[in-house]
Amino acid sequence: MNKYIPIIAFGILGLVWGSNFIYMKWASEIISPLQIVFIRVLFGFIPVVCYAFFVKAIKLEHLKYSFHFLVMSLLGTTIYYYFYIKASPLLLSGVMGVLSGSIPLFTFILAYIFIKDEKINSTMVFGVIMGFIGVVLIANPFNQNLFQSNIEGVIYVTVGSLIVGSS
Repeated sequence: MNKYIPIIAFGILGLVWGSNFIYMKWASEIISPLQIVFIRVLFGFIPVVCYAFFVKAIKLEHLKYSFHFLVMSLLGTTIYYYFYIKASPLLLSGVMGVLSGSIPLFTFILAYIFIKDEKINSTMVFGVIMGFIGVVLIANPFNQNLFQSNIEGVIYVTVGSLIVGSS
């Protein structure tokens, strides 16, 4: 049974992550993008803070890192999610999910640019190039009508992926 736990966990993670894009699309028909972001961040923040207080992981001396926490919360949750919400009514949920696959590609490139200890090899470069080609092909900007793939939605997801990749 233990050998199936990673497969089950991967399936559940795919279900939760994949359904996220559908819920964004549904919510964007009812409430504004800022309201969606606020609700998501609030209901993500509450259990994390409760758990941190429960295990006594938060101390007054941590307040000196408040600026860092603020920047990471903006990059890692709030801003990128706003861009994803803006894209959700413009793109199919499946296309959004695939385009969000550019997050690790941006992370790789930014890590190489800003972290001098990060060494790359030809296999890594090949993987990043192939990943970008895949994301571009899914975005489908080369069809007869350029706006059929809704370039605005693709740009929103790409900017959001760049932002969360930078975190």
